[in-house]
Parts: sequence; structure tokens; C-alpha cells
Amino acid sequence: MEPPSDHPLFQYFSRLDDLNNYIFNFSERIVISPRYLDIQLLESQNFNQLSTILHDQGLIDFVQLKNIWYPELIRICYSTLYINFNEEHPTEFTMKFRLNKVDYELDSHRLASICNLDRVNTNDACLFDGNKTPKKWGPHVKRQAFDLFNIQRIPKKKIMCTVFNKEMRMLHYLINYILMPRSTGHSHVTIDDLVTMWAMVNDIKIYWPYFIAHNMLKFTKSDHSKGLGYVYLWTRIFEYLGIDVSGESGRGISQNNIIDERIIHHMGRGMEEGEQQQPPPPPQEQAPQEQAGPSEQPSMRDMQVLLRIEQNQANMDTHLTGLIKGSQGLSNTWRLIKMNTKIDHELHLVLMNDNHRRT
Repeated sequence: MEPPSDHPLFQYFSRLDDLNNYIFNFSERIVISPRYLDIQLLESQNFNQLSTILHDQGLIDFVQLKNIWYPELIRICYSTLYINFNEEHPTEFTMKFRLNKVDYELDSHRLASICNLDRVNTNDACLFDGNKTPKKWGPHVKRQAFDLFNIQRIPKKKIMCTVFNKEMRMLHYLINYILMPRSTGHSHVTIDDLVTMWAMVNDIKIYWPYFIAHNMLKFTKSDHSKGLGYVYLWTRIFEYLGIDVSGESGRGISQNNIIDERIIHHMGRGMEEGEQQQPPPPPQEQAPQEQAGPSEQPSMRDMQVLLRIEQNQANMDTHLTGLIKGSQGLSNTWRLIKMNTKIDHELHLVLMNDNHRRT
């Protein structure tokens, strides 16, 4: 079933279910402000080991990706994203999404080309000591990761990034801002972080297109606390597929997006002072503020409330028809009318209060 043609988001969605999923689960999700690295910065700061790791993993181009990004399109794409992994050949997958009523599809090889990650041969690449998916990490792999960074035992509390030296702290920073982006907890070292670092330090080749797709799939879950990442990559995907973004509200590169001397200096100072926190990133991630449209354009909250009212009225009509035709009697019918009238009244109040607050 198609969404109504007079709906403000009609142009983006070909199915009503997709529109509803977007409105209720993705319309207000935070889009993680991206980061990029100038590789010359590592060389000037004598991060020789980290520079070698990035070269060996074929990540030099990927960590330097930077371009305009489109928060609203990213939310829409994640709301319709589906990734199918080949069970026999896990490094092969297909990535599908719908945008502007068109279905798009990428396979693992094309995504690798878009990411500039073709240097790692898929026949030789593995994920962590031959295991094809992170779920199969064995205790011996985790133990080796702990030993590598001199962590004697698994702590009861979260591991802080101050257990690393300055160079490994930068690697951890790149992982949780670029390779495995997340919106919170940047000072904490997860088991995923730790084993990823262990693999990279030990020159265990990772097929990064699969790894990135695996993490993109996590963003499709309807968890409003999770930000949406890989924004620079999405712009590259739009360009590759020839998707017209000329009429969309984009965000340019700012000083907050670059990993520069400020971050490195803060890392070194944190180690000297014994700080127990990751150097704070530039200002706390906030939902991007796109340019305001005309005053008559309904807000996303308005659309959510209106959609709930429409659904409630449709449900009421269905139940009333069944009750009148059945043997429940007029008393039950009148009770249902009163109940739904109260719900509609409350929803209208929410909408009126929201409009009053905005004006």
C-alpha cells in the first residue's frame, strides 16, 4: 500500500509500511557527527606503528573520507536497509535499500570499491583468527587480546582507554569514531574494540567491507538510543548510484570533524595526568539542525501524532462495525466510543501544545 500522495514524505517512500517505520523509529534518531583523519598528521607525530597498521589493513583512504553529508537521507536509508549475508561465503553479501521510491542494491565487491578497500584480498581475509563473524570469537582470542595490552584479568567494571599508550589510544579513537562509529561511550573499551585492536596489531587481515556492513546492520534496529553512523560513506554510495541530492539539506565539513593536533595533545595530557577519560570529542553529538522549511510544513512530531490519530480512528471504525453486527449490545458500543473519544482528545491536546510551544 502506497503512502498518501499529499504526505510531506511521499516522494521518498514507495510503501506505507516503510513510511510508518521511518516516522516511529528513525525520524528523530541522532546522526553521528563524522570524523576524518589526515594521514600526514600521524607521520608528523611519529605514530609509525599506527601508520603501518592502517597501511597493512588498507584503511588509509577510508579513514580520510570526507564530504558533505545528508542527515535526513541517511535516516531514510537506514529505515529501509536490508543486508543479506551468504552463509557459505560470509565475506559476500548484498546490501539493499529504498529511496525516492527506487530499490537500490550493492554487493560486497561494489561496496569495497566505493570504500576504497579493495587492497585486502577476499580469499586471504578473515575476521579474527579465521572466525568469519564476531559472534564466534573464542575465549582464547579474547585472552590473547587482554594479554597484548597487559590486562591481567577481565575487570568487573568497564575498561577505560587509559590502559593504552598514546598510539593505541589513537587507534581506539579511530575505531569508535570511524571504523565502528557510536554516539556514546567513547572512553570505554568494549570487547569488540579490544579484539579488533588485537587483530590489527597482529596484522590479521580483516575484510573491512563485511565488517562495515555488519555494523551498519546494527543501526537498522529500532533502538532510539543508537546514533546512525558511516555518514561520509553514505554520500559516496549516493554518488556511486547516481542519486540526486541537489534538493536535499546537507551539512558541510567543520573543524569538529577533523582529527587534529588538539585530539593528540589531549591524549598525551590525559596519560600524564592519569585522567580516566577519553579526550572529549568536539561538542556532544546532537541531532543535526536542518534548515527550517515553510511554517505550514508539519514537524515530524506533528506527523507522528496525526498518524496515531488516523490509526486510532480506523481501529475505532473497525471495532464499531464488529460490535454493531455482533451481539455485544449498545452498552459496549457506547463504552468504546467514549474510550476512543478520550484518546483522540488527548492526542489533539498533544498536537496543540506542541504547536503552541513551537510558535
